[in-house]
Amino acid sequence: MTPYKLHVLVCNDYDCSAKGSQQLYDCLKQMVKERNLKEKVKVSKSTCLDDCEIGPNVLVYPKGIIYNNVSARNLETILDAHLKRKVASKLTHHKMLK
Repeated sequence: MTPYKLHVLVCNDYDCSAKGSQQLYDCLKQMVKERNLKEKVKVSKSTCLDDCEIGPNVLVYPKGIIYNNVSARNLETILDAHLKRKVASKLTHHKMLK
């Protein structure tokens, strides 16, 4: 098995969950499946990524970029940017790793 190109973590802790992160997770999993990306993109739930007040939050590796206040309509933009090894710069984000 080859390594995943991307690992996307969707915060599923209390605050983000209350803001719809489970729906984001489900939508992203479905998007990856429909686009035949299951061997390239791993989608996981995570515990708190901090920034609870501006969640739901999504973290994308290997770049270590965290997106805040993510909605379902942002997921395709985020996924497409990272598949091209870029960052969805128009969305609220910051780099988790230096």
